[in-house]
Amino acid sequence: MKSLLKLVSAVIAVALVGACASPPEAMYMVPRLMGVDTARGPAPAYRDAISIGSVTGGKDTTILHKPYVSNADLRNALMYTLARAKLAQAENGRFRLDAVLENLEQPFIAFDITVTATIAYKLTEVATGTVVYDKVLTTPAVAKFIEHGVASERLRLANVRAVAANLQQLVDELYALPDRAVSTSLLRP
Repeated sequence: MKSLLKLVSAVIAVALVGACASPPEAMYMVPRLMGVDTARGPAPAYRDAISIGSVTGGKDTTILHKPYVSNADLRNALMYTLARAKLAQAENGRFRLDAVLENLEQPFIAFDITVTATIAYKLTEVATGTVVYDKVLTTPAVAKFIEHGVASERLRLANVRAVAANLQQLVDELYALPDRAVSTSLLRP
């Protein structure tokens, strides 16, 4: 009887762990940059000039909770996206990009799951403190029942897609920014 109870307990424990959502990985949130001419690149002022500042608003996914997006995953996805778009500077860039995951709107129960990511971005010229881009972007994404039968995995997939769409829109808008001359007060004699 004890061995049967242990076996049942072990099966329940494995089922509970297996039912938990795996956290999204940053690489899956990096957009393919469709429609972005990375060969031409952004305006010269922004090319390889943006460092990542603070990234907040995310939540870690823990056992028995629905999947979300952590600050670390969002930061890494942002870093990889900027690098792919030829905008990134690892440290001490001319510009600092701060991001706040304001909302990740998720349904409670659904067959086809739509998640909407709302992320606020602020791009600041470090030397002058001038804010050159300050915008909140909202992007929806869907994961269909046919793609994955497990609801938590569909939710994770929709999360990843919503953030990737948001990062895609960010790159599109950063590429559209006009060039900025270096301030004459920053030039050395």
